[in-house]
Amino acid sequence: KAVVSTQSTGECVATLDEHSDKCWALFVKDDTVISGAADSLLCFWRDVTAEEEAEVIEEEKVASEQQQELRNLLFQGQYAAAFSLSITLNMPYKCLTVAEKILAVEDGTNQLRSVIDNLGLDEIETLLEYLATWNTNSKHTITSQTVLFALLSSRKSLDFSSNPKLRVHWEALIPYTERHFERLTKLQQNSTFLQYTWDRMKLSEL
Repeated sequence: KAVVSTQSTGECVATLDEHSDKCWALFVKDDTVISGAADSLLCFWRDVTAEEEAEVIEEEKVASEQQQELRNLLFQGQYAAAFSLSITLNMPYKCLTVAEKILAVEDGTNQLRSVIDNLGLDEIETLLEYLATWNTNSKHTITSQTVLFALLSSRKSLDFSSNPKLRVHWEALIPYTERHFERLTKLQQNSTFLQYTWDRMKLSEL
């Protein structure tokens, strides 16, 4: 491979790895580098640093505009659009906040199901990753399980079994879901026993 380093400090800034044997020749002209090696190959390389920097700037600009759009949607109460956009922007906890706002309104579960029906497969996969993360925290159990119910009862659920990419996310949800179920079961049992004890105490007073 060939190593590209700065002239002033000698710091490595890039490696050219297309060759399978030692590189013995290097020719530079304008923004093009030609390398020759013992593998009998000549490789042509072009400096695209400026283009990559421009792409990064453009991506940051687009991300900033989308984040502003997300803030506007939340301010205007357009939670369905905000939910989809938060997935696109890869903002799991903002997505959680939006899901909580949707579920807080009347018929929120059905509204959330309608939003999920319009998501693409990649967005569904991202949402499952979010759910697996939310589900690890008992504070978010109700929201994560309600979103999971909306997901499983949506029209998109027909495609889940035939998609092996989603399997790992389903498996990640199982342990904490079982743990939350056991905790709620014990809580229900304790509350039933407490109610029984209270009823017996009232009867003994009579």
